[in-house]
Amino acid sequence: MLLLREDVERLEGLGFRREEFAVEREGFLRLRNTGGLCVFYDAGTGRCRVYDARPLGCRLYPLVFDEERGVLLDPECPLASFFAEDCLELEQALQLLRKVLECLRADYGYRHSERLLEESARRLLSQCRRRVARA
Repeated sequence: MLLLREDVERLEGLGFRREEFAVEREGFLRLRNTGGLCVFYDAGTGRCRVYDARPLGCRLYPLVFDEERGVLLDPECPLASFFAEDCLELEQALQLLRKVLECLRADYGYRHSERLLEESARRLLSQCRRRVARA
């Protein structure tokens, strides 16, 4: 999971040291995993230890931006089907995704295809509306 500057600042504000939760890879700060699980995952409770302050990418999930396919719902996530049927929540998540991509540009110089973003976002919303209309 990529970390934005504001994610890092928010987590550091909780008293965590950057080295505890972040690792730099491929030019980006990413959330550290331990044994295949997020460093903030609490195995005892099955919950995130920083849920209220979790990174924006975590807040968006299962909505993701794929550089080749655009915006999509991660098919690996069992909650993706529920998200796909709540069009208002999907629209709000798409707005947050746009903010995340803007922050990635500001923080890392990351560039994405605006056309791919908007076309795939429209497609996803259209699919959601069709599902809701059939229900």
